[in-house]
Amino acid sequence: MKKKSLKFIGVISMLFLLSGCDLPLQEEFDFKTGVDILNPFENITAWEWIQTRSSTTTQAPYLGSEFDYFKAAIIKADMVEEYNQVATKERTYLLLNNNAFLGAGDVINIITGSAAAIPAGETAEQTMAKVDTPAELAKLKAVLRYHIVTTYILQAPTLFTKNLDYVFQTLIPGTDGLIAFRRTTDGSVQWTITVNSPTAPLPATATAESENVINHNYQFKNGVGHVIGDPVRNKPY
Repeated sequence: MKKKSLKFIGVISMLFLLSGCDLPLQEEFDFKTGVDILNPFENITAWEWIQTRSSTTTQAPYLGSEFDYFKAAIIKADMVEEYNQVATKERTYLLLNNNAFLGAGDVINIITGSAAAIPAGETAEQTMAKVDTPAELAKLKAVLRYHIVTTYILQAPTLFTKNLDYVFQTLIPGTDGLIAFRRTTDGSVQWTITVNSPTAPLPATATAESENVINHNYQFKNGVGHVIGDPVRNKPY
């Protein structure tokens, strides 16, 4: 009885399988992703992007993550064209937010030698107007030029190997203008860029001022930008 039941089930299964051979092929499904992978900054320059990142307030204190002092510094140093040029895309702009200008060791301190607090209500333009000696203006230009690299540096593929220091040239010529980028990982963070890591083959005056990138890979039509919250250097400005 058991053998007859198994035989009957086998016959029914075979008939069902054969009858299924006449089914039409399923139409191909054209999958369309809903994710927009377009680069939102591909049609603007680094300078045009910087101008969109001003604090909502018109007077200090400014939001630390915005770029009021950076914009004012670029204008004061007469370097707008360096951030607005379209002759080459072989540029990496280290974008200095407001936090990078304030406090000991930051840009205003580097230029003026003073880390005094900015007076309440003083605008970024008013602060930069105080940079009025040839020596101070030269330092400001040097700071900005060191933060422009003459290579297009993405996390990948440019920094292909993790935990390896890659050395590049900035707009400052010679060995004084060398800068190092390192894509680091601690097991949980896979995509951190460190500038002038302590392991970099640079002078101690550079590696003592290492800085992690805050935001990465702003791809402009004239280069790529990475945001940092403190300035870096090769040697004291």
